[in-house]
Amino acid sequence: MNLADLARVRDENLIGEASAPEAQELMRAIMSEERKPVTVTRPRRKVRRGLVLGLATMTAAAAVAVGTGLVGGPVTSYANAAVSIEKTAEYFSVHITDPTADRRRFEEAFRAVGLNVTVKVVPVAPSDVGKLIGPVVPDGFKWHGSIGTQGITPCSSAFCAKVWMPADFPGRVVFGIGRPAEPGEPYVGDGPIDPEGDEALSGYISHGKTVADVRAELSRRGLKAGYRLLWTYRDKGDGGSSWFDEAAPESRIKDDWIVASTRFHSSDTVDLYVTPGKDAGPVPSPHPEPQWYDLPG
Repeated sequence: MNLADLARVRDENLIGEASAPEAQELMRAIMSEERKPVTVTRPRRKVRRGLVLGLATMTAAAAVAVGTGLVGGPVTSYANAAVSIEKTAEYFSVHITDPTADRRRFEEAFRAVGLNVTVKVVPVAPSDVGKLIGPVVPDGFKWHGSIGTQGITPCSSAFCAKVWMPADFPGRVVFGIGRPAEPGEPYVGDGPIDPEGDEALSGYISHGKTVADVRAELSRRGLKAGYRLLWTYRDKGDGGSSWFDEAAPESRIKDDWIVASTRFHSSDTVDLYVTPGKDAGPVPSPHPEPQWYDLPG
């Protein structure tokens, strides 16, 4: 049936009962038409997908950098491009990944886990690159617990260590991170010399030999000599003896004095730790020299 024809049906034809042929035919046509569902279309806001993904990525990266346990105090673990630190019940686990990074990245990590320390990136011998030096307490350690460092092996980073140190220690604490020294640049040593025989020269024992003999060996290897005098003095308190070392020019050193230890001073110089002879004069008063942890920067 053509609906256009039905449109010509007049109103008077639809008045009364719906039994009129025209009215009945129109009703049947309307009821037989297929009804399609009506879809309501609402305007949609465009989402900048790249921005949403970028913010999600930034949030994840921040979570890695900040670590865990932020609520209420220091975190229990922290990692950045230079170092990762995890706090356990007994010690701090330290993994150094970039020894040449800015010292502030190391300080950032140590302080995040509750340690208020100063970190210095210092020149060291090739065998000590990447190592953690310290902790050093310039004013002395007087607190509960213990303080110290122990290397961990095997290690997949540049250096791994356990650090024993009270997180609430209020004194000044300094760590060093070993970086490659420039040619001729003095090394920072990890701890005092052993007066009984540190040995710098592979295959050669310097302990007990004369200065002249050790100097000749250095010359043969194309190395220069530096000199430090090992002075022994008696403690006034308990009557025991202690020692300290003092830098000395070559003019003060006699050829027949005895070498106690040797240690590389730089890539081209070895320090000879010499026991002063009888003609060296009286033992001077100990006078501390500036150390790497006292220097600015």
